[in-house]
Amino acid sequence: MKPTSNKAVPCAVFGHNFVKTKTNSDQTIDLKCSHCGVTETTDKNGNFDEFSIANKDVQSTLRQLFHLNLQLSKPKFS
Repeated sequence: MKPTSNKAVPCAVFGHNFVKTKTNSDQTIDLKCSHCGVTETTDKNGNFDEFSIANKDVQSTLRQLFHLNLQLSKPKFS
């Protein structure tokens, strides 16, 4: 059994308390648990799709590459 933190105990016993954080233009809804911070999204049919850690890593890496590209493409005057 995995150890749980004090924040996740209500979620382990009663289930998550999801709050809508964002509605996307492609009819998906982003949800976040108010106790433990787990983020999930729903598809068009209302089924839950949990964000994977790899997906977050890919998004943060792409964001970093985008900002580096912006910094390198600016003309430098001396």
